[in-house]
Amino acid sequence: MLADQIIHSIGEGKIGPFYFLYGVESFYRLEIIRALNHKLITSDNRDFNLENFEARESSVGDWIGAAKTLSFLGGMKLVIVRNLHETTIEDSDQKKLFKYVADPGLDSCLVITADKVDRKRKLYKNLTTQQGALSCEAPQEEGLLSWVKHRARSFGYDLSSGAARKMVGRIGAKPGVLAKELEKMMAYAGRENKITESIVGDLVGDIKVENAFSLTEALKEKKTEKALLLLQNQLDHGEDPIKILGLIAWQFRTLWEVKHYQAQKYGVQKIAEQMGAKPFLVEKALQYTKKFNRSQLQEGMKYLLEADRDLKTSGKEPRGVLEMLLLRICSG
Repeated sequence: MLADQIIHSIGEGKIGPFYFLYGVESFYRLEIIRALNHKLITSDNRDFNLENFEARESSVGDWIGAAKTLSFLGGMKLVIVRNLHETTIEDSDQKKLFKYVADPGLDSCLVITADKVDRKRKLYKNLTTQQGALSCEAPQEEGLLSWVKHRARSFGYDLSSGAARKMVGRIGAKPGVLAKELEKMMAYAGRENKITESIVGDLVGDIKVENAFSLTEALKEKKTEKALLLLQNQLDHGEDPIKILGLIAWQFRTLWEVKHYQAQKYGVQKIAEQMGAKPFLVEKALQYTKKFNRSQLQEGMKYLLEADRDLKTSGKEPRGVLEMLLLRICSG
C-alpha cells in the first residue's frame, strides 16, 4: 500500500492497529502520523489517548503497556514510537514486540518509525513484512508529476502539467519540499485556483542549483562525505557533469585569486576591485582561504584540468571521475 492510500483509508476511518513506517523520506511518515492525529485525537482526549516515545529513551514494555491501556471515553488510542533505528532491542524484547504485533489490541494504534533499516536483521525482517509496514522512499521524478498534481487537486487547485513538470524539475524527488512550495503557490494563486508555469517560475527556486553551491561549500570545508552525497544528489537529478565541474573550477579560481591578493595585505574592498567581483563573494572566499595553502590550490587546479580532460575525451564514467576529484581535493 502507498502512503497516499494509507492516508485516504485513515480519512475514511479505516485505521490499522499497527504501522511500521520506515525509510529516508520522513515527509510520508509525518503525513501519516498527522492524519492519525487528526482522526483520533481531540483537545478533550489528547492527554489520555496520545502517547509519544523516543525508542532510545524507552522500552518495548513501555510501548506495549501504553497500547494495552484502555483509551479515555472510548475511541482508539494512538501510541507513537519514533526512531527505532537509534536503539538496540534485546532478543527477549523483540519477542514481546513480535507477539504483540501478531495480535495487536484493536482499541489502540501503535506506530513505529525508523530511517534506514537492515532487512537482514531479525527485528526489521519481521516488522517490514507486517500488514501495516510502509517503505517511505521518494518516488522517481516522473511519478512525482501525478503526485503533486493530485495533491494540488485535493486542495481545490488546478496545477497544470507544465507547472508540475517545472516544479519537479527544479526541486527534484523531495516530496516534503514540493508540498511546502505548493502551499506557497496556492497562497499566491488565491481565488484563481490555477497554478501556472509562470507562477512556478516566479516563486520556486532551483533547488538543484542551490545543491550545486552546497557541494562547492562542502569541498571548501573539506567535508568529504557531505561532498560525495551532494554530488550523488546532483547526478541522480540529471545534472550535467561538465556543469558541476565548471562550478567547482570557478570556485577554486576565486579562492586562488583571493588568496593571492590576501597575501599582499589587501582588504576586502581592494580585492573586490582587483578581481572585478562583488565584496560579499570576497568575504565568503576569505572564510576558506586558510584551509588551502598555495601548493594545495595548485594541486587542486591540476586535478580540475585532469578531470576536465577525462570527462571530455577519455570516455571514463563521469561519476567516477568526479568522485575521484572530490576525494583528491578533500584529502589535500
